[in-house]
Amino acid sequence: MKPLDLTRFDLNLLVVLEALWAERHVGRAAERLHLSQSATSHALSRLRAAFSDQLFIRHPRGIEPTPLAIELMPRVAAALESVRLVATPRGKFDPARLQATLSVAATDHAILTVVAPVLARIQAAAPGAVLKLRPADIESALRMLDTGDLDIVLGSGSFAQIPQRFDCQLVHQERFVGIARNGHPALVKRGRKLYMELDDFARLPHILVSPRGDPRGAVDDALEALGRTRKVSATCPSFLAVPFMVGASESIAVIAERVALRMRDTAQLSLFELPLALPGWEVLVVRARGRANEPAVRWITDMMIAD
Repeated sequence: MKPLDLTRFDLNLLVVLEALWAERHVGRAAERLHLSQSATSHALSRLRAAFSDQLFIRHPRGIEPTPLAIELMPRVAAALESVRLVATPRGKFDPARLQATLSVAATDHAILTVVAPVLARIQAAAPGAVLKLRPADIESALRMLDTGDLDIVLGSGSFAQIPQRFDCQLVHQERFVGIARNGHPALVKRGRKLYMELDDFARLPHILVSPRGDPRGAVDDALEALGRTRKVSATCPSFLAVPFMVGASESIAVIAERVALRMRDTAQLSLFELPLALPGWEVLVVRARGRANEPAVRWITDMMIAD
């Protein structure tokens, strides 16, 4: 593709390209831009001519980007963001003057282990800001980042394998631990940590965190590799309830360490090292790369990774 002649190219067309990318529909892009549909279609025709590519192909639900459009968009988003920063005069960002809603998609795990520890600091630094927490799976979260309906996403390891138009920053590493009621007879102390023998771990009744009610999990796969099985005596759709179920019974469970630490005293739990190996995972802040330098987005990201 030949370099564009900027003396002949209307840079406003990049704004149209951005809207078409976000909306995946000519009519909705026109509404977003406050243009007529015919004007937006004409702009798309000019973009196609300028880039010698269709850029967007008709689809039953609207339009889909071509490989060239997918390649271009991270650079287009970054370029437009740079222009917006230059064209918006302002002093140093002061969160105390922020009057805005910050929209964050997060799992229950991320709310408990990332948001809760820093909420007081966010409120103190930006009393006029509203933190809007909402659920989102990876597909809908990325779509809402594209459209600007989300400012950031707090996601787990699967978000690391996402298109280059998104920026990921590590919040923390997470791992699994075992939990049992305080004083459980199967717990063994070695040094400063508690452990449980594999025979006891396999023998005792387990409570499984299972949002869909599946009777198996990662622990079963790891036990199977060792030629062992366990007894799942209960499944629970919410990990938040499991510590209290364990604290009030002889059952044990395997949950995220940071969740167990935050609920240990309230649920009267002891944490123990697992007698088998389970993979850990990362918790990430995900942003649209083109918005990563927006002051409010950068500030809320810094707050989330500060703890």
